[in-house]
Amino acid sequence: MLNLLSLLLIFNLSKIKKIPPKKSVKYRILVLSKSAGIDDLIESQKKYNNNILYLEFPRYFLQIIYETILGKYHTLSDEKYYSKSKDVENLKEKYRNFLIIFFKIFIKKYSFNSFIGFNFIYKAERELHVASKELNVPFLVLFKESVLTKSQKKFYSYAYQKNNEKFKGYKIGVYSNFAKEYLIKSKIVNKKRVEVIGCSRLSISYSYKKIIPKNQIVYYAIEKYRGLPNIYYEIFGKKFFKDFKYNNLFNTKYNWEKLHIKTLEILKKFANNNSQIPIIIKTKTGEKYNKDDFINLPKNMKVYKDGVGHGFLKESKVIIGWNSTSILEGIAANRFILLPYFHKKNKFLKESELKLNLKKENYGFSENDFYKKLNNLMRRKYKKNKKYNSLGSLNYYLGNSNNDAELKLNNFIINNLNYKNTL
Repeated sequence: MLNLLSLLLIFNLSKIKKIPPKKSVKYRILVLSKSAGIDDLIESQKKYNNNILYLEFPRYFLQIIYETILGKYHTLSDEKYYSKSKDVENLKEKYRNFLIIFFKIFIKKYSFNSFIGFNFIYKAERELHVASKELNVPFLVLFKESVLTKSQKKFYSYAYQKNNEKFKGYKIGVYSNFAKEYLIKSKIVNKKRVEVIGCSRLSISYSYKKIIPKNQIVYYAIEKYRGLPNIYYEIFGKKFFKDFKYNNLFNTKYNWEKLHIKTLEILKKFANNNSQIPIIIKTKTGEKYNKDDFINLPKNMKVYKDGVGHGFLKESKVIIGWNSTSILEGIAANRFILLPYFHKKNKFLKESELKLNLKKENYGFSENDFYKKLNNLMRRKYKKNKKYNSLGSLNYYLGNSNNDAELKLNNFIINNLNYKNTL
């Protein structure tokens, strides 16, 4: 049966066509693909890949096996994998041993050098992290969850430390020192197993610096809870945090919905007064917005719900958003940035903002101030050789203020192709 299963997996592996090796193949890497994570890999390896054949490993293959063995234990999730139940732990061991036996047979038919995944929490992959050591095949994680506010970081660290979550693969590559520090503080990973490699896909945004944008505005629609720790309440429940002192400052009613509505109203007014200027509204895929927010828009305002927002960043002169990676990408693209900053403020909400360190001209401190600054930015002539933004936030969150992350990621992969037992 395992021989047939091996052949089935081989048949379902597919070459990642965007990053073929430039020379003859020396190594094979199985990539448990995830859309956002694989963007970094592609940006790095289309430039630097000399002799690695990257193969997409269908994640559902592991998920089916996991569900067959552990599926009845619905208390296990990506975020809550730790269990005190002996029955559950025995089944985890059964799943792990199955993976070891299976991949020993698979390697004889189709040898490969390492696995690459994109988060350490995926439950169907957890035991493969452990099994990979027995197989002497490094499991590398390219971890992209680094754009967190201070409040999110505190809740994250508390939750994962309390749940005793551990990374048991070989190495994690993270975007920034900020991400490295909170993973170590959370006791998820030993400091020897984590490396800062930067965000390679930011190179796309850097390439836009050479392009003069259209006289256009893009508003990356504000997400209701972006930068707030509400998601941790949804995952772990309110009682889970009862002994967490910082929790006393948090109110689950905090959200950015009013900020979004007010920003939208200002943009409608601006659109009516400037019918020649296109205004793009890009919503986050999967985010739930009130449909009424986007009715009766002026003709020069358009909403885009699907796909990524890079094209709009490339063509737009002014970038508007809140607590979004898109703002960081706009900084890298050297676009004019404008943030709505007329929300209610207190200590907790202040710690629920990204640290961007922009100029005063980039913040609308009232609705009138926002409108006035938007008008000024749209009238200003864009000079592609002039630097408009400080890049400090790019280094802090994305570890890539010098546009060198592609090489760092390449070196991370090359240096960890072989399992070193000294770690």
